[in-house]
Amino acid sequence: MFSGFSEQWRIPVPGTLLLVVSMAMLSDGWAQQPGEQLFQTTCVACHTIGGGRLVGPDLADVHESRSQEWLEQFVQSSQTMIKNGDSEAVALAAEYNGIVMPDALISEQQIRDVLNYIRVRSAGLKSAGGESATVAVQPAPAAAPASPEDIKAGLAMFQGAIRFENGGAACNACHDVRNDAVIGGGILAAELTTVFARMGGAGVKAILGQAPFPVMQAAYADKPLTDEEVTALVAFLEYANSEEYNQLPRDYGIGLFLSGAVGAAILFLFFGIFWRGRKTGSVNQEIYDRQVTSVVEDRV
Repeated sequence: MFSGFSEQWRIPVPGTLLLVVSMAMLSDGWAQQPGEQLFQTTCVACHTIGGGRLVGPDLADVHESRSQEWLEQFVQSSQTMIKNGDSEAVALAAEYNGIVMPDALISEQQIRDVLNYIRVRSAGLKSAGGESATVAVQPAPAAAPASPEDIKAGLAMFQGAIRFENGGAACNACHDVRNDAVIGGGILAAELTTVFARMGGAGVKAILGQAPFPVMQAAYADKPLTDEEVTALVAFLEYANSEEYNQLPRDYGIGLFLSGAVGAAILFLFFGIFWRGRKTGSVNQEIYDRQVTSVVEDRV
């Protein structure tokens, strides 16, 4: 490895010096681990390594609390582990409000590469910051309240009244939001009325900015949302979440029953008044009585 490096750069570097340089590069983050790119493209939207919780847990030192085998299985298909009743997987799903990590579409070797990158990165944080690999995270500044214009723009983008700048599909092609202002959406993916409450603004923004879900990755691979579009969509979803109570279906059963009963009473009263002056006898009976009277009078 060392000789190849020297030949590539045409510099006669002694082996010991080269080793020192290589270690420095690793510690400074110059050399990319095999799983680093995969982590940045498939994991970073929901996880950090030493940067605190995001949509999912902080993965620093995750190897110290879970076995390699368990981690590989969970990354491969967390949903399968939950369905099979794995206690740790079920507990994680409950801790994160039922948000389940999508099944991986990468190979087993790539999963091992990502996990190895997390291990190396965690160790690097430890050596740089002491015993704990957790890096102090400064609280994010409070986001400015969404403006009515942002909410209106996000609503229009969600249902396709305003097209995304890069030509991506409208959100309601696959998702729905329970709101009077939204024309019925799709049912191919999750219903998003309360997604803001479950994930928070940072989580929703991370998902929209760098989707970890395979279908969304395919749909927006070359049609990413702009920062302004993400901001508007987050504003609308926050508004939809705040209006959730007003959009809940109500039980109209008792009201409909009482309305029907009152309506029936009014009709019965109306018909009672209307039929009060009707003829009480049969028309045919009157004709018969006249004929009988006429015959009797003729005979007399």
